Amino acid sequence: MTDEETQEQEQSTELLQFEELIQGLIDNEYGCCNDFILPGTVNGLNATIRSLSESESMKPSGFGNNEDFKKDELVRGDKINWIEEESTNPFELIYLNKIGKFIGYLNRTCFTAITSFESHYSSYEKNSFYKRHIDQFKNEKGRKYSIVLYLNEDWKKEDGGLLSLYPKAGQQIDISPLGGRMVLFRSDEMEHEVNPSLTRTRNSIAGWLKN
Repeated sequence: MTDEETQEQEQSTELLQFEELIQGLIDNEYGCCNDFILPGTVNGLNATIRSLSESESMKPSGFGNNEDFKKDELVRGDKINWIEEESTNPFELIYLNKIGKFIGYLNRTCFTAITSFESHYSSYEKNSFYKRHIDQFKNEKGRKYSIVLYLNEDWKKEDGGLLSLYPKAGQQIDISPLGGRMVLFRSDEMEHEVNPSLTRTRNSIAGWLKN
């Protein structure tokens, strides 16, 4: 296969992934796509978050923003580190580039007018969780879509750590945090929670598409 054919195949796969996420959002209030990011990149991102943890660069998270910001481990127990737009990390660049392409596709096909996005690593140590909530701040309405990319290798049912979604039009949905899996939902509508990880640390990248 020539380089041109390989590139065309990659572009075709990307479009199918983008459509899978969008169609899921339309039909079920959330989109879910496995292998959104290739295993080599997932492993690289996971190695980055482990390195950040070892250097104590992952900081305890909170909820709310600005003057409403609070920390409470009874509500949220993950540790985070924000990903910079000007990152030079090769694995972060692959992630940032693909999300940028997805935003472009959303804007062209769904007229979403997304102008920016932000994201951070999120690490849930054993038994930590995030209670049921929505991602939209009361005093800031910029977040339109939430995305989660999971970075966990060989995650099993007994590991726990499910993402629970609560669609307005249906029953609770439980999603396992399998490495490479991407989840998409509306920030201001979808209530969700992160259930406790029972056996080991659970890693992901959480992001928000904004206008």
